[in-house]
Amino acid sequence: MKTNKFFGLAVLACGFALSFTSCTNEDNPVGGKKQATVSFENKMLGADGYWCGDKTGTKFDNWGAEAFACQYKEKGVTFPVNYTPSFASWTGFAISERTETTYAKETMTPDQFNSAVGAAKSGNNFCVVYTFGEAIDFGRAVTLKGFWFTNEAWAVDAILNGDGMSPGKFEKDDWLKCTVTATLADGTTKDVEIYLAKDGDYVKDWQFCDFKSLENVTSLSFVLDSTKKNDYGVTTPTYMCIDDIEFEY
Repeated sequence: MKTNKFFGLAVLACGFALSFTSCTNEDNPVGGKKQATVSFENKMLGADGYWCGDKTGTKFDNWGAEAFACQYKEKGVTFPVNYTPSFASWTGFAISERTETTYAKETMTPDQFNSAVGAAKSGNNFCVVYTFGEAIDFGRAVTLKGFWFTNEAWAVDAILNGDGMSPGKFEKDDWLKCTVTATLADGTTKDVEIYLAKDGDYVKDWQFCDFKSLENVTSLSFVLDSTKKNDYGVTTPTYMCIDDIEFEY
């Protein structure tokens, strides 16, 4: 009887051990917090390899045209995208799995969903950022580690060949940057600047935007700027690609 009892306890202990070792990072908190990464893999994409909203969203009027406010959600985080079919336009956060790296104006769509790398940071999908006030909403206060970023193909084409509105390609003094603003639960903000092109070169691979475990972040917004401008504003295509947003909650 004692042998059977000890055997049963051993099996029970092994069962507990297996249950702990099979946990994911989100199930096994470090320092009392759950680890999470938004990788954009939950979106099923069509034959063209991208999604920039659809007609299932909430209807609204966009300068007299019917538009649709859509959302992608993952790990409790919301990514808005506004889609206007008659203009063939969108703003916000699109999802792509395209592996092409080139851009041509004749194939603006789908080429605007190509990255400089031709692959996601991990998995198949990544996010194309083209925002006019849209922001990532974490849905609660999180500790933001950071995210990965690279250039988008249309922006790269403008850097190398000119944008057709401002003279010439990027020279050594030209730059393209993104100011990423984290809004905290108390309403304060923290900015991190990303240079996508600078000193005669541009980002060609996936690089990490480090927020150094910034606490109490509730949202992220993106504003791109460039030395290439005219009377109406920036002429460089204000796109970038992101992937694998890492945070704790």
